[in-house]
Amino acid sequence: MRSAEQLDTPEAVLAVIFAPNRPGDIYPWYHRLRALAPLHHVAGFHGQPAWIASSWSAVHRIARDPRMRSDPKTLDIYSVGEAGRGFDAMMRRLMLFLPRTDHDRVRATVSASFTPRAVETHRRLARQVVDRLIDDLAEGHFDLVRDFAYPLPVFIICRMMGIPHEDVPLFIGWAHDFAARGDIGPRLGAEAIRAGEAATAGFQDYFARLIARRRRDPGDDLMSAMIAGRAGGVALTDDEIVAAAVLLLQAGHSTTADLIGMGTRHLLLHPDQWRLLIERPDIVAGAVMELLRYDSSVQMSHRVAVEDFEVEGRTIRKDDLCLLLNGAANRDPAAVPDPDRLDLLRTGINTAPFGGGPYMCLGQYLARVELQEAFLGLTRRMPDLALCGEDAVYAGGVTLRGLAALPVRSDRPHRHAA
Repeated sequence: MRSAEQLDTPEAVLAVIFAPNRPGDIYPWYHRLRALAPLHHVAGFHGQPAWIASSWSAVHRIARDPRMRSDPKTLDIYSVGEAGRGFDAMMRRLMLFLPRTDHDRVRATVSASFTPRAVETHRRLARQVVDRLIDDLAEGHFDLVRDFAYPLPVFIICRMMGIPHEDVPLFIGWAHDFAARGDIGPRLGAEAIRAGEAATAGFQDYFARLIARRRRDPGDDLMSAMIAGRAGGVALTDDEIVAAAVLLLQAGHSTTADLIGMGTRHLLLHPDQWRLLIERPDIVAGAVMELLRYDSSVQMSHRVAVEDFEVEGRTIRKDDLCLLLNGAANRDPAAVPDPDRLDLLRTGINTAPFGGGPYMCLGQYLARVELQEAFLGLTRRMPDLALCGEDAVYAGGVTLRGLAALPVRSDRPHRHAA
């Protein structure tokens, strides 16, 4: 493959960025696209015209402008036709893609559980789960993604939603297949489409049964709150509750697990930063934001224009689709000096890894708490943690990014005092 610098057209760079086998180190390609066309119009992106934004200014202007909406139209690029009917129907019910009035109504019903104050009550639980998971890690070699990064957020979001712990294994396969299905439609194979349909059906059936149980026997959990409309004052329909539960479960564990895995890998690839966090646990809040900027799980988001407006001297027309390359924006030197350098002491980070505007990630504060406790636990309990090789196999596609596995070793774990 030619290097990014050797490509001289936006189309050539985009062919790499949107390829099924796109490179793990995607950032040189983002830099090249930004240099050639920070806001580029594509006449036929999987069957429809689209704008692709890669600069910080374009991404953040579009994400926050009230004339841009997250709309069901943005889902067309994920459609595979009749074979993916169930997944498509579920996606169109997710809060992110509802018309604005419905989005705001559903969001109001669940948002009270994800405020900074509400989330802070889960910090002790996160710390306990981190310590328990580290206690259970095999001495020597283990997979940090499988054995630590993934179980931590799964346990916490299921606890919040009132999902019995014995049911958690049911979700592992469904969650993986549902996330894999959420890639751009034409890139998918038949098996990914079939697995996505099965996962959608599994979620639908499970949550329908859980709703029925909670109606008979409500509890102090998020599912019961959605049924009763306790937070927003308006009870949701069963279909809306199922869709909200699927979104909260997926967003509440998948991206956080990816961020723990990628963040740990980058810390271990930068030993000075790993040692800094060991010596300065007080910087963990800022360190998490820098790690999110440096390599984010959510690499792309979408908007549709509800009226004409100008960005970067270009006119975006009503109903135009915009693809926002969040990962590219987070490495824009116009927003962050020396953006390819990981610096846990960096201040004034001029990015928003959790999006912006009315569609800002609902679970961002929960993710921050889990990430902080994960990195504090690893640096405190396993200071000798090391990578088993520097190569990485990335999972996910253009929209989401994570590690398939992270083989590591630690010979002297610090035992936790129960």
